[in-house]
Amino acid sequence: MARVCAGRLLRGAYLRAAGCALLWAASGCAPARFGAPAEARAALQRINDNFAAVGGVLYGSPAVVSCRFRDEAGVERRFLNQSAVLLFGQPRCLRFEIRSLAGTVAHIGANDERYWVWVDVPERRKLWWGTWAALEAGAARRFSIPPDELLQALLLAPIAEHSSVHLPPLLMIDAAGRWLLFQAYDDAGWPYVRRVMRLDPCPPNLPAEITDYAADGGVVMRADLRSYRRVSNGGPAAPFVARRYVVAWPRDGAELRLDLEDVRYWSKDLPFCGFPETWDGELERLDQTPPVGYAPENGPVRS
Repeated sequence: MARVCAGRLLRGAYLRAAGCALLWAASGCAPARFGAPAEARAALQRINDNFAAVGGVLYGSPAVVSCRFRDEAGVERRFLNQSAVLLFGQPRCLRFEIRSLAGTVAHIGANDERYWVWVDVPERRKLWWGTWAALEAGAARRFSIPPDELLQALLLAPIAEHSSVHLPPLLMIDAAGRWLLFQAYDDAGWPYVRRVMRLDPCPPNLPAEITDYAADGGVVMRADLRSYRRVSNGGPAAPFVARRYVVAWPRDGAELRLDLEDVRYWSKDLPFCGFPETWDGELERLDQTPPVGYAPENGPVRS
């Protein structure tokens, strides 16, 4: 009952601390409380400290992935129970490959300046790409599997405490567990819950669920994280990385399921997140307007 009540409460687009006690009293649920600011800060710091402890390139393999998304024509692309390889180095060096017996059929990549996704199957050979500067400025078309949200869902990016439009998180404690609530202001200046993290009650107390909301209360992204273990060759102080992920983008019709058998530090001194400059298939740039300071020579020849 407490979990059901918590779920109903957290789905409210305009959750505010002042009205929270009244809602719980009216529902007849067990009372919840909000932790002191220091408790919320400590919970968030634990997550960010774990990310900061990544001391090399993470290498996730063997791995199995199932993925589906819709392209710009609305055609659903599916890759089911394929082998995968994940490489990540701070801050945004990402190489995530989906492989078949014929080779790599899909690739999600990023470096400090750009992000990209490509598919290479008989019926479609296309690369979508954009710059982080345009994406962060709100000047990029949305891709079905947004790279920034993917990194957040995999906990491969630091979580900001607050900004000019984001409020510091609150820690809610109830019979179902501990929840970090992140709020932001909508266009009218009202706060709404933009993200909810349910913290795993077992060590290392990292997120077990992450749900992102739009200002209208709709779910933008939902991630389920399980089976945290330390980087296998990182020693007793190595960071924790989940081994099972299910990430869904309901509004985009996309989902990714990833099972990592092992995550260790990559021992090879080789570049792995270079932009595919020699791509010879279809190409689409997601930036709607060039970001300030962007030079044409820094991007692909074709737009």
